[in-house]
Amino acid sequence: MRRAPSRWDLERQVRLAAGSLVLAGIVGSLRYPRLRFLSGAVGAGLTFAAVSDTCAMGSLLSRLPYNRTAPSCDVDRVVAELTAPAVAA
Repeated sequence: MRRAPSRWDLERQVRLAAGSLVLAGIVGSLRYPRLRFLSGAVGAGLTFAAVSDTCAMGSLLSRLPYNRTAPSCDVDRVVAELTAPAVAA
C-alpha cells in the first residue's frame, strides 16, 4: 500500500528554517565574521515573533505550493446547488 508523504506542520518547518539559518551563520562566521549578524537577525526575528504572536517566516512558508491544500470538489454538493431553485431576495 502506497502512502502519500506526510507534510510537516508549519511550526516544524519554521524551526527547521530558523535553525538552519542560525547554523549557517555560525559556521559561516568562522570564515566570514560578518555572517554572525545572520544568526542575530534570526534570533531577533524569533523574539519579535514571540512577543507579537506573528511569524513572518511562517507566513512566507505557508505560501509555498506544498503547504497549500488542494481545493476539494464534492460532486453531490455541486449538483445539489446547481439544481436547487433560486431564492428571490
